[in-house]
Amino acid sequence: MQKTVYQTDSNGLYLYESVANELSLSPGSFNIPFGAYLDAPPVAEVGSRPRREGDKWGLVEDHRDTFLWFAETGEQYTLGNVHTVDGVAVSYPGWGPLPAWLTDVPPQQSAQGAVAVS
Repeated sequence: MQKTVYQTDSNGLYLYESVANELSLSPGSFNIPFGAYLDAPPVAEVGSRPRREGDKWGLVEDHRDTFLWFAETGEQYTLGNVHTVDGVAVSYPGWGPLPAWLTDVPPQQSAQGAVAVS
């Protein structure tokens, strides 16, 4: 016998559907992988991703496929890179609300090729 399970990554973000097999020497018990859950995640809209939060599913913003820029300089940001903001080292993993120091609005190029930050 098998049960459907829903696998997450180390941050609790939903990855994929899988199966857990019944243990042959322990009928009624299943080998549920670490980070997998029996209850299905909610259907996510574009721009969000299911995330396990304690004993339930929630939805978080997903910017992992979005180009991001530093709000102050207009320089492009690479996910996971550490940046110093007001003397504090910060980083953004690509999911959850965008921090104030990042934007998904591309900087405008002036006629001379310089970046104009609005």
